Amino acid sequence: MSFYTVARAIVRPVGALFFPIKVHGDRDLLPENTGVVLCANHISFLDVIFLALTFKRQIHFVAKEKYAQNFILKPLFKWLGSFGINTDKPDIAAVKRCIGVAAGGDVLGIFPEGTRILNGKVSNPMPGVIMIAHKAKVPVFYAKISPRRGKFRMFVKTDVYIGKVVSTQELGVTGGRGSEYKEAAEELMNRIYKLGE
Repeated sequence: MSFYTVARAIVRPVGALFFPIKVHGDRDLLPENTGVVLCANHISFLDVIFLALTFKRQIHFVAKEKYAQNFILKPLFKWLGSFGINTDKPDIAAVKRCIGVAAGGDVLGIFPEGTRILNGKVSNPMPGVIMIAHKAKVPVFYAKISPRRGKFRMFVKTDVYIGKVVSTQELGVTGGRGSEYKEAAEELMNRIYKLGE
């Protein structure tokens, strides 16, 4: 049994008490036996926990390098199978690792906007997210995290809306050009924010 599985089992009842989740849609739509890039909007550090508790499969989350290298968080990232990426400049090694995780049959968790967005509007999603899925030849699966009353509060439910599996081709990628990745990332985030409307 992996550390991730044990941690999830421990956190689940605690999370259900203090930060309950209401899932809308079929969480089992997340593919079981193939690699996939799981994308969602990003509001708080709690988003990672909400997604981990929503889906059964282990999610290998990608975070900003400064968090992954924090001396307190670094061991936790390692045990959970997550890692960091430098968002200030091209991080080829991290991108290759992302592609390897997805192409290897695992779930790669990424927040396409790269930072927390509180106003619920699409804000410069990273085209690299689409490039990773395209290069790994895996689909994208998306979901939306929506705290009630506008922000997370203890004992108040947070809604998680389940999207669907979508290929990079369905998002408009054909030749793998940078402009296609950019437009596809924007389309993906538009789909995410429309969930629950």
